[in-house]
Amino acid sequence: MKFLTIEKISSAEAWKIRLLLAGFILFSILSAVFYPYDIFMKFFPEYFRNESTCIMLNIFGIPCPFCGMSHAFYEFINFNFMKSIYYNPFSVIFFSFSALICLSIFVLSLFNYKLSVSFSRKSLIISGIVLIAFWVLNIFFGHLS
Repeated sequence: MKFLTIEKISSAEAWKIRLLLAGFILFSILSAVFYPYDIFMKFFPEYFRNESTCIMLNIFGIPCPFCGMSHAFYEFINFNFMKSIYYNPFSVIFFSFSALICLSIFVLSLFNYKLSVSFSRKSLIISGIVLIAFWVLNIFFGHLS
């Protein structure tokens, strides 16, 4: 069974995909530049014991698989790859893969095609294993401050 397939779409739908992709990229960059810790701390001071917006880290004391990604993304877009890895060990792989997927979606939309994702039991199990690997490595090797 295929995980990704390419389908033909109308030009109007291709424009929608490009606009959604542009909004996603803009939101990602803005969230890395404007660190949201101060905003969350202002409204929920009793839950934030650490300098992190991660709810799991602040309530349970255990970092989630994506803790440190805001700092890592900021370092990644400034080409400080070692510092990006310092904040989250999988950050460079994750951001490179995400950039490749975004670029693929954009280029395909220029030619009125889109990527369709179909999930099978096997792909969900593999995704779960990768997520657990992210989590374990971030717990042992991630730096959140």
